[in-house]
Amino acid sequence: MKKALVTLIALSLPTFALADATKGFYVQADAGHATVKVKNDDASGSVKGFSPRISAGYDFGDFRVAADYTHYKSFSEDSETPTTTYKDKIKFQSVGLSAIYDFDINSPVKPYVGARLGINRVSIDESEKSKVSNYYSEESYRKTQTGIGVMAGVSYEVTPNIALDAGYRYNYWGKFEEAKVHSHEVSAGVRVKF
Repeated sequence: MKKALVTLIALSLPTFALADATKGFYVQADAGHATVKVKNDDASGSVKGFSPRISAGYDFGDFRVAADYTHYKSFSEDSETPTTTYKDKIKFQSVGLSAIYDFDINSPVKPYVGARLGINRVSIDESEKSKVSNYYSEESYRKTQTGIGVMAGVSYEVTPNIALDAGYRYNYWGKFEEAKVHSHEVSAGVRVKF
C-alpha cells in the first residue's frame, strides 16, 4: 500500500508542477519604438525613437497585472540667431500599472488585450544666451499627470516559464501646459516567469 501511495504521489508531482507553471511572478524586458505626440491649438510636433521598458508582475493564468517603467527618447534642439543662442531639451518618462487578459486558444501562441493606468512626467529645460552681452537665462518645467492607455499583442510560450512578446500600446498622457500628449508604441520583448 505504501509503495502504491509513493508511486501515486511521484506520478502526480509533475502535474502539480505544471499547474503551478501557469501562475507566478514574472519580469519582462521590451525594446520598442515610440512616437510621442504633443498637440495644442497653435502647433503640434512629435518625438520618435527607441523606448525601452521593464515590467514586473504576477501571472494568474489567463490574467496578468504588472507595474512598468518606460523611458522615451529625449528631444533636443539648438538654434541661434545673430545675437542669441537657444537650447531646448524635453524628456518623457512613464510608470504604470497594467491589467492584461491572455486568450487561451490551446496553443503556445496567446493573443492578449489590456488596459494601463500611467503616471507620466514631462521635463522641459530651456536656456537662452546672448552673444553680444552677459545675458543668460534658464527655465525648467516639470509636470506629472495621470493618463490611461490600451494595449494588444501576442505572446509565444517558448517554455512554460519563458515567452516572447510583441505588442502595440496607445497611451494618453494628459494635458501639459495646454498641450495634449499621447504616444503610440510597438515593442518586442521576453517575459520570464518564476
